[in-house]
Amino acid sequence: MLCIGVPFYMIAQSCDLRLRGEVVDFHDATPLAGAEIVLLNQGITVVSNSTGVYTLDGLCPGEYELQISHPDCTTQTIVFNLESDKILDIKLEHHLEELEEVQVVGEVLIDKTNSAQEQGIAAAVLDLFSSASLGDALKEITGVSSLNTGSNIVKPVIHGLSGTRVLILNDGVRMQDMEWGDEHAPNVDINSAGTATVIKGASALQYGGDAIGGVILLEQERVFVQDTLFGKTQLSGMTNGRGGTIASELTKTFGKGWFIKGQGSYKRLGDQESPDYVLSNTGVKEAGASLHLGKRLLEWGFDMRYSYYDADIAILRASHIGNIDDLIRGINNGQP
Repeated sequence: MLCIGVPFYMIAQSCDLRLRGEVVDFHDATPLAGAEIVLLNQGITVVSNSTGVYTLDGLCPGEYELQISHPDCTTQTIVFNLESDKILDIKLEHHLEELEEVQVVGEVLIDKTNSAQEQGIAAAVLDLFSSASLGDALKEITGVSSLNTGSNIVKPVIHGLSGTRVLILNDGVRMQDMEWGDEHAPNVDINSAGTATVIKGASALQYGGDAIGGVILLEQERVFVQDTLFGKTQLSGMTNGRGGTIASELTKTFGKGWFIKGQGSYKRLGDQESPDYVLSNTGVKEAGASLHLGKRLLEWGFDMRYSYYDADIAILRASHIGNIDDLIRGINNGQP
């Protein structure tokens, strides 16, 4: 009799790992009791206790997909690898599902400064002034006027104050060029601004102690945290000056918060005219471009922006005088 022995080896996978953690509110980190934690495709469900803690025992090493839900929260799904005991804390966006109260919403207090002395201009309104200047657009706000030197140099005036008494912040950068004199206006491409906000009163002092008249904030619109591509192109023309403006921008955003935005504009106008004669040497040529990129999420983010602006602004030839006699002669002529 012949006996042959064939050995067999069996290796069992150790399924004694533990997943433990706490389910909390995203905003104030308070524990969320009664949250349902489901291991998808495993048929395992647990519920967080009164302190928000949950525990899953007897797990094998591998990749898992965890679904977390709560009656007052948005359901969230997390994919993770489990190789050893793991602590996984979960933050849920908490929304109370109660009887909605009646709210009367107005624009008396603004979130930026919590002050009634704040007014803004949306991007849709700024688009209407694509061929104009920042000073022209700001006149849409109550209490803001302008100081014009000719037709192209427009300085904003807030409650009668301008120059060094009005502070302009363009994406957090202080613009001081309009403080040099009456012939200097803000060197800002209005087509590159997403929003414009005017802050008056004591709230303006948080941006600078010399902002007695007020503060003008130029900021970019917040991008969408989703995978999309969008943009716009504007063409506008003017009969007085026989020119116009073209402005275009394109934004690409990604679902993980990354974004990149490119913008450019060009403006060209010739000599303007009065009803009876041409105003010689009153043309303007402007070119602007900007590149904005970064990453923005709900609780953190960063961004970088490069901006270029170049303007050649002509001044009416007849306005150049050398002495009082030239001024009197110009007035008496009736036209240049």
